[in-house]
Amino acid sequence: MSAPSCDEFDPNALTLEQARAAILQACEALTEAETVTLESALGRTLAEPIAARMDVPPAAVSAMDGYALRADDAVIGRELKLAGTAAAGHLWDGTVEPGQCVRILTGAVVPDGAEVVIMQEQTERSGESGIRLNNGGLAPGHNIRGPGTDTASGTALFAPGQLIGAAEIGVLASQGIAELRVLRKPRVAFFSTGDELVPLGQTPGPGQIHDSNRHTLRALLAAYPVEVLDYGVIRDSEDAVRAALERAGQEADLIITTGGVSVGDADHVTRVLQASGQVGFWKIAIKPGRPLAFGRFGNAHFLGLPGNPVAVMTTFALLVRPALLQLAGRAAPEPQTLNARLLEDLKKTPGRKDFQRACLETDERGWVVRTAGGQSSHQLRAMADANAYMVLPRESSGARAGDWVEVLPFREIFPAC
Repeated sequence: MSAPSCDEFDPNALTLEQARAAILQACEALTEAETVTLESALGRTLAEPIAARMDVPPAAVSAMDGYALRADDAVIGRELKLAGTAAAGHLWDGTVEPGQCVRILTGAVVPDGAEVVIMQEQTERSGESGIRLNNGGLAPGHNIRGPGTDTASGTALFAPGQLIGAAEIGVLASQGIAELRVLRKPRVAFFSTGDELVPLGQTPGPGQIHDSNRHTLRALLAAYPVEVLDYGVIRDSEDAVRAALERAGQEADLIITTGGVSVGDADHVTRVLQASGQVGFWKIAIKPGRPLAFGRFGNAHFLGLPGNPVAVMTTFALLVRPALLQLAGRAAPEPQTLNARLLEDLKKTPGRKDFQRACLETDERGWVVRTAGGQSSHQLRAMADANAYMVLPRESSGARAGDWVEVLPFREIFPAC
């Protein structure tokens, strides 16, 4: 393996954990709330407590298709007269007397007088209007769901900070709740800079390229409860960059840029940030994605990501994602990794924690992993082929086929995957 290079080892570089902690400490959850319909509440964060308005179920109902009868009549071999039928939404208006039963369907309200429901498979027809029981000794309440056994009226349902998912939507719908108060979505502004960028559908001229990073960012942001403010392409002019940042600093909670945060003649973002913002320029001991800028501009947090496409996706997943979740009032847990057996040798220079694009799969031995194409930070195609990162420690000098390595599945950090 090759020896450490100056390019890889920087004793002053922040660890990923240090950078993440600093970003999370700065990005406090928003407190402003808004009212939304239940249909648009998925993925939002609850702003106010919600209590149950009613019992669910509201009455004693049958847990299955069968027959409702008195407990004393639940005797094997006993024949009962069929008095009527109860279905969900259609009550049987009467009282079950001794020697009687009522045909009942799942979810139907149990008639007065009935104390048990015997499943239809434990009965047989007897004559034209009766049944014979093939089971008995049933305790009162058998196959009956009592009122409030799911949710009792007045009980606390959800506290502020609750993420509204599919199950929560169902619970709220069962209570007849059509609107709720949630934290407003964080507003995220982003743009690309560069005279070399041309829009999609236009053929690039000499020295020009398509604007891919902005479209990647927009796709990444789509998985989060945020309001997207896409400012498009800002030309290489200090005045144009300043105007875009000043606008974003007033309209957004978070500004994201890619590239252009360096010391070149056309790095207008850097000059504007240094003159008017509160931004620190970091080196982070990860690969890809070492350079990063973080701070504030106007009323917004600012994150300046590296310019290479793979570094954009990697730093977004590792550092922007937790910031977005926290701003939205959601927990930002560490993504869960797993161990897999390596199928090939890996090269690495010590100095930075390495996130190598990988294909994670299983064989007869369990999880196995291999590389997914080129590992240079401009090679975005390999991200499309991969479904995970192999995570090699900062001090590692590589790994051999057969070794166990740490793997971060994309599903942990890219929700759309």
